[in-house]
Amino acid sequence: MTILRRPFSSADLGMGDEDWYYLARDTETGRVFVYHEWSHRRGAAHEGGNEDIDLDTFLRHQGTAQDHLRALIGSLAVG
Repeated sequence: MTILRRPFSSADLGMGDEDWYYLARDTETGRVFVYHEWSHRRGAAHEGGNEDIDLDTFLRHQGTAQDHLRALIGSLAVG
């Protein structure tokens, strides 16, 4: 399985808290989704993780990352 990813948003929230968002596609199934990766500082420790989010679920919410994805999608529709 190969996952292709294109970054579209990131946030450095300070104090070691960071988020990265990618538009992703599974080349075997054709599934397109948002891949979210994060690193958050909790005291002296860092916690990191990732999740796959369905496009419709992600776009139902308001936020900077959603705005960035809408802009990317819009840029693809320009002829």
